[in-house]
Order: sequence, then structure tokens, then C-alpha cells
Amino acid sequence: MAKKDFGLTKFQYTTLLPSLLMITGVLMVASIDIYLPAAPFLKHYFQTSEWMIQFSMMQTPIVGAIIGMLYGHWSDINGRRPAMLFSLGIFSVFSFLCCFAWNIESFLVLRFLQAIGAGGISIISISILADMFKGATYARYMATYSMSFPIMFALAPVLGAHLFEWFGWQANFWFLSLIATSLWLYFINNLPETHENHADTMGWGHIFSNLKSLITNKHFMMLSACHGLPVAIAAVYSVNSSFVFIDHFKFLPTAYAYIQLFPVFLNLIGSFAYRQYVVKWGMERCIRYGLYLNLAFLVLTIFGAFVGLLQLPFSIIAIMGVLNLSLSAVLSSCGTKAVECAPQQKGLAVAFLGLFRNGVVALLVLVVGAFFDGTIVPVYIGMAILTAILVGLLLPISKKTY
Repeated sequence: MAKKDFGLTKFQYTTLLPSLLMITGVLMVASIDIYLPAAPFLKHYFQTSEWMIQFSMMQTPIVGAIIGMLYGHWSDINGRRPAMLFSLGIFSVFSFLCCFAWNIESFLVLRFLQAIGAGGISIISISILADMFKGATYARYMATYSMSFPIMFALAPVLGAHLFEWFGWQANFWFLSLIATSLWLYFINNLPETHENHADTMGWGHIFSNLKSLITNKHFMMLSACHGLPVAIAAVYSVNSSFVFIDHFKFLPTAYAYIQLFPVFLNLIGSFAYRQYVVKWGMERCIRYGLYLNLAFLVLTIFGAFVGLLQLPFSIIAIMGVLNLSLSAVLSSCGTKAVECAPQQKGLAVAFLGLFRNGVVALLVLVVGAFFDGTIVPVYIGMAILTAILVGLLLPISKKTY
């Protein structure tokens, strides 16, 4: 094989390894969504509050985002392979140990340690893809990667609900550990070092100067914000939805999981459409498409709040579906353009995107959660405010080429 293929066969290079990296990259999301149907039960099991269960979910992106900065820089100076194997191993071990939590404090500690591994695998997976592919080809793979999120949003709660009903909440974490261990065993035998020029990268002493160069790049920061806000808006809904549908509307955990498939399915359609048309349309046009859908979601949310549609479960799902159609176009386009702003520091740039995205997600989810009253209204008010901010940021980006 050609040297650029890192000694892999064509199938491994174009299909197998990218697919496994995408699965690895969404394990952080899976570690949250898989126990969403069990969240109301865990509140009673650990004799704690809804906010503490939400915090157990949101500490993962917080910790992962912070530790991801170190993983990203580590992979830039020492290579992707050792960083991937270490972080995936940590995630696997502490996913299994989460099963043995006996109170909310021990659960939070074990989730914290699990997040230390999750922060690495989510960053390194994207960095490896950025090493392997360039330009429009990379954008298409990022679109495919974006498609893995709605698939995970669809499968994780459904699988988690059934595992919870059949074997108890602990089975969710056994399953995560099994998947992570299987991936680790494959990678230790088959994952090549894709960052072949890592020896030329500046060392640990330059991490702050490298960060400063990213933070002072206004184009990179604006694109980072537009990459992170769509995820935050969706997460505000996701983390609170189980309490609304199970506790307020009295849905069974499995019924709740299945009804969420509709907006997730629309997310998948949006991701597929983006992958098909991004090369033909260009990223600016795709961003405009996402902008229009976010405007539609904002109008429907405000209208629904005034006429009472947010008191009906199926209206809530339908309005959420409009937002989900836009996610890939905005998230993938802005993320790809942001990474291209730092071609020599891809690991650190991807890590900063993760820090910005996950930090915004965690902060906003916890802020909205503090006002949560068991209904969807404060959730959608928070989402509407965030969407208005996103629309304001997307307007200039949709007209420029960075």
C-alpha cells in the first residue's frame, strides 16, 4: 500500500478504521444517553435529586473537555496511538466499575474517572480522521461521523431502556465496558500511528502559546461557538426530557426511548443530506440551510409557548425534529472550518473545540436544570435563547469563506 495509507488495506483505510473511530468517538455520548431511561429510577435508588443525576451526566463533557486539551496536545507531540490506547483503556475499566456504585457520591466519582478516558477517545478519534483525510474528503467523513450521533441518540436510550428493564441499571455500564474493551483489543493490534510528524511538533512548554494562537484567532473562535451551540441546544432537551416524559407525562421508560426516535430519525436524514450535498453546495450554503432551520425552530418554539403546544408530548417531539434536521449542517461545517484554521495543531484544535463545545453544553444544561420545574417550558425557553444567539453568529459565517 502507499505510504499515505499507513500500511492499511484499502478496506481498512476507507471503511473499517474510520467506522471504528466513529464508534469510539461517540462513546462519550453513549455513556450519557444509555442511562437516560434509568435516570428517574436512579434518583430514587441513590436517594438524591434530579439535579444531581443531571450533574452525573454533565460532568462527563466537563471533565472530558478539560482533560481533552491535554490528550490533544499529547497526541500532537507523542502521536495518536499511545493517547488512544491509554484513554480507551481508562474508559473501559471505569465503565465497568460504575456498576458497583453504592451511593450518589461513589457514582459521581466513578463517572468522573470514566470521563477522564472519554475525554481522550472523543478527541483522538477526530484527530486521527483529520490526519487521514483532507479537504472535501475530510468534510464527507465528518458528515458520516455526524450521522453516528443521531444513530447513537436513537440506539443508546432504546438499548439502555431494555438493558435496564431486563438486567438493572448496571447493565448499561457493563455494555459500555464490553464495547470499549473490544475496540481496545482491535486498536492495539491494528491502529497505525497517523501523526507521522509528531516529533516536529512543539513540546509541552508551548501548550499555552499554542492555545493563545487559537483563542486570539477570531475566525476560529466564532466557528467554535457555532460548532458548540447546536450540541448544547440539543443536550438541554436531552438531559431533561426523560424527567418530562417519564415523570410528568407518565411514559414508560421504553415508550420514552422509542418516541425519541422521531427527532433522532430527522437528525439522521439531515446528516445524510449533508453528506450527499456538502461537496456540491459548499459549506457556506450548508450553513445557510442550517440557519434557516434554526430560525424555523425558534419561531415554532415561541409560537408553541404562547398557544400551549409545549404542553402536548407529540408537539414537543415535532418541534424538536425541526432542530434536529439542522444539526449536522451547522456542527460539521463549522467544526471542519475551525480545524482548518490550525493545520499544524489539529490535535489541540480538535481538543479546544471539544472543550468549548462540552463546556458550553455542561454549563447551559446545569443552568437550565436549575430552573427545571418538571415541565418542558423552561427547557424550551432556554433552547430558544440559545438558538437566537446561534442565529446571530451564523449570519456572518454563512456569507464568508474562511
